[in-house]
Amino acid sequence: MEQQEEETQIKRRRKDSSVSKLTSSFPHDLISEILLRLPAKSVKRFGCVSRLWSSITTDAYFITSFETRPQRKSLLLCFRRGENLFAFSIPQDHSNEPFSVSSQPVATYHTTCPKNSPFYPNKSVHGLICSKKKTKAIIWNPRAKHLLTLTKPQKSWTWNHIKFFLGYDPIGRKHKVVCMRWIVACDECWVLTLGSAQESWRVVKTYHEHHLYNNRDSYECINGVLYYQAYLIHNQTVIIMSFDVRSEKFHMIKLQLENITGDGTLRTYNGRLAFHLRHGLTLWTLEDAEKHDWSPIQFPGSTIDSLDQRLGKKLNFTGITDAGELVYVPAGLGQSFYVMYYDPKRKSSHVVEHKGIADEEFRLKHGFGNRSLYKFHIVLNHTESLMSLLQIC
Repeated sequence: MEQQEEETQIKRRRKDSSVSKLTSSFPHDLISEILLRLPAKSVKRFGCVSRLWSSITTDAYFITSFETRPQRKSLLLCFRRGENLFAFSIPQDHSNEPFSVSSQPVATYHTTCPKNSPFYPNKSVHGLICSKKKTKAIIWNPRAKHLLTLTKPQKSWTWNHIKFFLGYDPIGRKHKVVCMRWIVACDECWVLTLGSAQESWRVVKTYHEHHLYNNRDSYECINGVLYYQAYLIHNQTVIIMSFDVRSEKFHMIKLQLENITGDGTLRTYNGRLAFHLRHGLTLWTLEDAEKHDWSPIQFPGSTIDSLDQRLGKKLNFTGITDAGELVYVPAGLGQSFYVMYYDPKRKSSHVVEHKGIADEEFRLKHGFGNRSLYKFHIVLNHTESLMSLLQIC
């Protein structure tokens, strides 16, 4: 028995030696270029080939290069059961066919969630997703299948009414978490840079005393600027606050829209900030932040109604892709999952049917049964990140 184990170890050492010799014959730059052309799943697998390849795939410069390359965006369908958090990554379709069945592969991510913790993923910021657990922020990288819980800004805090925003600086290539109180007015916030040597929260002045508009996670991060809804205490005026993630400077943008009370959601449309009224058919885009200039875009409801009738399902507006298409999904997840894309410029739409999501084998394995699933969350424009949450703080 001992002799067999010894022979096995010798064979393994010989194999490792041969692999090491083979990989060392390639220039490091060439290996990096090859790996940068692969999906994240393959990069992670090839990182196990040798110590050299592992060092390349975990190098900070390689990770940054991987994340700044052009990537196809995906739609994440997320739901949880007990301590298990599941996400299905669906390619965001750009087909012009009125109706199609997707044959593209769907990636599945499975992560363990903290006990008795509500988790509402709704926005992907350069590969990471931020949510909240009471007074602590939770950072999630679906690709790494790991959640990181950040400590709250101050241990002495006794109040629970706080909100977290996640921003990204494309120049410094850093994620920053912004924490603010939302039940009272304030003129300061707390900021934490992920992956920096500074491991504690720091106070940053906003220079505009304001009140967060409500407890909804309505915010956007566009080209290094984070936007969120708020209002001024003295005159109850609804505004948009902007936070430059790199310089950490705040600015105020007036929401000067006719007959608008501010009951809406922030979106991104064609690289610009947009404001969408709840149950409305108008999308207001910010043309000039300094002049507080907003421009309306109309999209007809008749197209949506006719598609509802054809599918026999109610479709709900869930967001906008980076390509400028409005996305509608059904309220429940059955044997198939339908996604409708509507282009306001072309006034055209198409529906994609995705099969194999939460199929019979998956439901049986995780105890979901045959019933439709209604408690799920949609995250648009997600890109894969190689960042390890075990090392960012």
